[in-house]
Parts: sequence; structure tokens; C-alpha cells
Amino acid sequence: MDIFSSYRLVKVEDGYDLELFLDNPAMNDAEFAEEFNRIDPENRQRLDRNIMDYIREKFPDLKIRTVRIMVGSLLLASFIYTAPVQAADTTASAKTVQAVQAEGDFDYSARISINGQLQSFNSKPFFYNYTTYVNLYEFGNKIGASVWWNDASNTVGINKNGTQIAFMRGSTVARVNGKQVSMPKSLVVNGVTYAPLKFIAENLGYQVTLDSATNTVMVNSKTSQTQTGNAGVYTVAAGDTLWNIAQRYQTTVDNLKKLNNLTSDTIYPGQQLILYRSHVVKSGDTLWRLAQNYGVSVEDIRKVNKLTSDTIYVGQTLYIPGTTAAATPAKPSPVTSWPDVTYIVQPGDTVYSVAKKFGISQQDLLKYNYMDPDQWLNAGDKIAISGYAPRTYTVTPGQDPAPARKGALVDWQTEGKYLLKRNSTFTIVDVDTGKQFKAVMIGGYNHADIEPATRADTEIMKSIFGTWKWSPRAVVVHINGINIAASLSGMPHGADTVTDNGVNGMFDLYLKGSTSHSSSTSKVYIQEHANMVLKAAGR
Repeated sequence: MDIFSSYRLVKVEDGYDLELFLDNPAMNDAEFAEEFNRIDPENRQRLDRNIMDYIREKFPDLKIRTVRIMVGSLLLASFIYTAPVQAADTTASAKTVQAVQAEGDFDYSARISINGQLQSFNSKPFFYNYTTYVNLYEFGNKIGASVWWNDASNTVGINKNGTQIAFMRGSTVARVNGKQVSMPKSLVVNGVTYAPLKFIAENLGYQVTLDSATNTVMVNSKTSQTQTGNAGVYTVAAGDTLWNIAQRYQTTVDNLKKLNNLTSDTIYPGQQLILYRSHVVKSGDTLWRLAQNYGVSVEDIRKVNKLTSDTIYVGQTLYIPGTTAAATPAKPSPVTSWPDVTYIVQPGDTVYSVAKKFGISQQDLLKYNYMDPDQWLNAGDKIAISGYAPRTYTVTPGQDPAPARKGALVDWQTEGKYLLKRNSTFTIVDVDTGKQFKAVMIGGYNHADIEPATRADTEIMKSIFGTWKWSPRAVVVHINGINIAASLSGMPHGADTVTDNGVNGMFDLYLKGSTSHSSSTSKVYIQEHANMVLKAAGR
């Protein structure tokens, strides 16, 4: 019997990334992840051998580049699979993996922004020897360049706008339009070419800067700097569609067509599209007032205009996402019941696969479940297929300009889980002491699983609890201008995804109506959380 319930292959340059989903019928994802992390070295080695055997049996003719072990939506482990699939010597392949990791000593905290938009890569960028490296094939796709390689000559290249860059894999020299120049050494990991980002981007006409505070490498087109604020106009690249442009820039296809007088969905490379309606700030304007007038969120306006605070000034031009005309939207009507067709998410499901399974569009699936385009599905969660999921609206973004020690009672299942989304960062205020720290939501469907954002945040949290313990405390979550009554336990457990924050594991955060991910959790513990939520609401 296979130890894996399903798998997913992702096509990348010269091979595939493989995701293996462990069969886990008895536990919730977080509990299983915690047990997985306790496996002793001998059993871990046995599991590693099973993984190698599984790959050789199932994918004898495919070049597997990276392997990720999953349970539901949680990543348990990942490694670079460097051995040829046909190889029979497991020990030799393990040594190869170790050698690559030792040689690389890669720092995977690198984040890449292209023309103001944070990018997601299947092959994670990394820092090595004070240089940022990216998968050349993926990077080329994101900037609309053509990438080629020749295995016979061990050569790769990237071309865009009349500039041609070519080099041998692993070399420290390249040819730019035929002229030989020095460059940081290119790296090859499992047959995939990682190129020095700054060298490639600057030679293709981009400006590259590093925000060391967030480890974000910003790649900006020089020509886009002179366009309308670099936010209001977009130049169509090869492979673009109105749909993916709309999703990338938080607008709609209809909005793009109206703003650009388009009568069809046809666009072409090099065409310039107006992305947003512009607004010239006048006396009395605030971000909150503009958000209400245009029916968008304050955070969306900040993001589009790259604002680091809520301060705006008279005469400033702001871009407004997702709309073509000013309007004061009515408060949405609540949805009180599930539609006729629903679905329980299975391991390996994606928005694309579920939409295809039921014959609906991805846009409708996202819309019915109040999801953003970059969100993914949680195994075990119930989602709506033929209409909207239940949803209430008891609070309004922007109603609370600052964190407080009292919050509103917000039901987790019908409202809270749509306000606190995976990867969102928010402020947590301890009701008793008034101490505050930042936290990141990493997942959860019956309650939120969170981690402190930084080491400093972990120190503040630990000072609140005194020592790590399960007993919950009354807290208030401040997010998007809303104060929400909540309860936080102080015992790290299960999966750990936020690196270098000084603690291993995640913490339980409950709202009104939250419960445990496991049916075996003590009812006393769940009731303690419920009591603390009421305390945080001043009850």
C-alpha cells in the first residue's frame, strides 16, 4: 500500500517539482505535522528510502528536481532531488543531496519584486556569497523574456528587447550581445540553472535595489519609472491575458476594458493598458474616506500607491484599484446558509482542479468563497460551489484607527476567517497588560494558527505569558482598521513556517465560535478560549 495518498507534478525548467501528500486519515493536519517532526533518525532514514523508491517506481522517465512532502496544506519537509531517477544507489544519491546543500549554504529569505509587484516562484530565490540567485527560466517568464538552453554545449541564454545574454552553466563569464563580460558564478542545482539576478536584470535594462530590512530585491524597469506613477499604466508582455493582469493588479477584466475602451479581450505585447482610475487628493480627503467612496479597502489603496503610512497631501495623484467610477457602496447583505452544492477539500486540490471538477470558472469559485487569487485551499475545509458561502458583516474595515484593549465579537466561521487570511500580518494586544506584538497567520480552519512575526515579537509575547503554557489569555486582534476580540494560548506546537523568529511552532488564536482542529481536544480548553474572547469584548 502506498504511503502517499496523492501527488502533484509541477513543470519547471528541464524537469519537474514533485509534491507528495502523505495519507493521513486519523489526525488533523497540524497534529500530524507535529507527530511527523518527532520521528526518530532511524525511522526518518527509512522514510527517506521509501520516498526514493516511490519516485523511482512511479516516475522512472521523469527528471524530478525538488521534492516536497505535504500533509493537507502543510509543508512537512522539502529537499533537492539530485540523483538521476534511474540510479539504484540510494546512499550515493543521499550524499549528492548533502553535498549540494553544504556547497550552497543558501539563504532562502530572498523576496523578489518586479515593477512593484511581489513575485511567487516555484523555485525559491536565494542569497549566496552576497549575490541573489533566481531560476533563470522562471525569472525570464515573469519579465516576458525568452529563455533558451542547449544541453549539448551546456549553454543557456536569455533575450529581451534586442539584448542577448548567454553563458555556460557554472561559468563566471557571459556574452552580452556578443561581448564577453565577467559575472558572478552561475549555479546549477539538479540540472536547473540559477543565475545572478542583478547581473541579468541590469543588462536587460532594469534597475535593481535591495531593501535589506525585508530582504526584498526590487527589480524595476527604467522606462516604467517615467510612466504614470509606475502604477497606473502597464505594458503588456508575451503570454499576458486581461484575466491574469486583472488578478495581478487587484482589478477586474471589465474595469480594464472600460478604462481602455476595449471591445474584446484581445491584447498584444507592447500595448499599454491603463490599470486604475486616478484621484487627485483634495482638502478633507483621507485614505479611509477614499476607500469608502470607491468601495475598496485602505490596504489596497496603500499597496497600489506604495504608501508606507496613511498620510496623503492635497494635489497628490492616487490610483484606485478595482473600480471605474466613484460610488458609495451599500453594506453587503449577509448570507445565512450554504448553497445546494458544496465540497470538502481533499489533499492536492487546487482552485483550478476543483473548478474544473464542477465545471465552474475559477473566478466564481474564488468569489463564492471570498478568496483572493493568491490564496489556496485547505484540506478538510468546506467550500461553496453553486453559490456564496455563509458570511456576516458585523464590522467594517477602518472603523478602529488604532489597536485597543477591547474588541468586537466576530464569529470565526462566518466572518473572522475572511478577515484573518493566511499570511496576513496583524497586531495582537494583550488585554491585561496592554503589550502589543505583530503576528502572522499561517493557516487553520476551525481557528487561526499564528506565529510571532520576528524575534522581538516573540520576546514580547513570552513576556506576556511569563513562560510558554496552554492557558489562554484575552487579546485583541487589530487588522485593517478593525479591533476583534480573541483568545491566545501560549504553547508553541505543530508546524513552524516563520523562520528566525526565535520560537519553534505555532500558537492557537480563537475568535467567537472557534473550536479545535481535533475532536479529542479537551472541552475545558475550548471553553477557556470562549471565556477569554468574551473578556476581550468587555463582557
